[in-house]
This record gives sequence, C-alpha cells and structure tokens, in this order.
Amino acid sequence: MRYWLIALGILLSGCENDGVADASMWQICDTYQDICDNTHSGALCSIPRSEVIRDLARQREQISSINTYIALKSLDAYKSCLEDAFVSEAVRNKSDKQSQITTIRKIPEIQKELIASTRSMSRPEVNLWLWTYSQNQDNWESMVNGFETAQEVHVDVYVALMTKSAKSNMSEGVKYARMALEKADLIKDIQPSVYEFYVGYYLDKNDLQKAAIWQGLYSALDKNKAEVNAQYFKLFEKMSPSQIHIAQKKVDDLLFDAKWLNKDMSTFPENLK
Repeated sequence: MRYWLIALGILLSGCENDGVADASMWQICDTYQDICDNTHSGALCSIPRSEVIRDLARQREQISSINTYIALKSLDAYKSCLEDAFVSEAVRNKSDKQSQITTIRKIPEIQKELIASTRSMSRPEVNLWLWTYSQNQDNWESMVNGFETAQEVHVDVYVALMTKSAKSNMSEGVKYARMALEKADLIKDIQPSVYEFYVGYYLDKNDLQKAAIWQGLYSALDKNKAEVNAQYFKLFEKMSPSQIHIAQKKVDDLLFDAKWLNKDMSTFPENLK
C-alpha cells in the first residue's frame, strides 16, 4: 500500500508539471477564468482567440521574456483580426458588436500588465516588441544588453539584429544570421528574412550562384516547384543561362526529397551559410 501511494504521488506530480496551458481549452478557462473572460467569445477570430488564451496561460505559469513576447504577439494578431472582422462583418447583433469593441480596447491594457510583469528580469524579446512599436533607441539598447546575458533568446531577436547590422556592418549581420539559423530545428523553421538576407549578402559579394540558390530555396516555401528567378538574375545581375542552369540544378538536387522543408537543419548545406 505504501509503495502504491508513492507511485500515485509521483504520477500526480508528473501530471501537475504538464501545466494547464497544454490542456484543453475548457480546462484552461476553468483555471484562468479571467483570461477567457477578457476575450471576445463570438465565433469570429476563434483561432487567434484560442492561441491568445493558451499563450497567456503559459505566460502566467512561467513568466519569462520569451513567453511574454509570444503572448504580446498573439494579442497583436488577435486585435488585428477583431478590428478587421468589426469593419468587414455584414451582419452583427448588438451584444456581439459590443463584445468586440470591449476586447479591442482591453488588449492594450493586458499588454501593459504583461510588460510590467517582466520589469525585474532580462527581457530582450519584450524590449524588441517595445522597440518595434516605438522605435525608441533605449528599447533597442536594452534589447541588445539583455540578449547578451539571457540564457535563451527568441529567434526574432537575432533576425532584428541581423537586419539592422547588415545596413552598416555586413560581417555582424552574417554573425546574427547564423545565430538565427542555429535556432531552427527544421529547415522549414528558417525565417523568411534570413533567406532574403543571404540573397542580398551573396549579391553584395558578387557570388551570384549562391544568391540564386538561396532565392530558389526561398521560393520552395510557397511553390510546389522551387525555381530560380532566371529573369532577375539574367537581366539585372548578368548571370548567363548556363550559370542559372547550374544554380537551378543545385536547387533541384537539394529539393529532390519532397520532405526538404521537414528535414533536420543538420542536413542544410554548410557552404551556403
């Protein structure tokens, strides 16, 4: 009996560690009723609403700069969805309309509370979010200082540093681009901005073939068949048809496996980084 109780205690402890944020939506709302009450319960924007509820619950269970940043971004997307729905929806009942307005007005207040909860910690991601909206240099400097001491950093911080550094110091930009690549577990996790950076980087170095390969791989995100933009590279960058053909063949060789985007980043060619 004693051993059974110990085993049961361990099992229950393990369940508790899973966290309510990973449970069903009704369980989250049962635990954090205020989070669900602060969101519009109509059918419109139900997916962004669910993401907001889950992200806010996760942030409450573990307050960190990354969790707060994700919640802030989710609230941005949810607010944008509600505003678009409010403008475009043809038929609305009065109570539904009022609920949308109330939630739209409440979101900035929720975001202020989230930001306040991180004041005592290193918070590069939160400062990135603040800088995005304010362009305040103090927020940028706080982000840089915070990222240097943080144990874990969201990829968006590296992308922001990459983008800004590339304007004045390309070698610094490459350093942050590589950091962003290291944050990706799968090839599909590579940020679009990183593709764009490497295309520009290799164009500046006059390594047109690598620029073309990066551009061809980038197009794989949206197309069934990834293609090098032959017209661009031929007319503006003066690549010959044979050079473009070689670049396209390398892209085709890499994408021969239909599961390219789901491959581990360890399979990504090192000579393209």
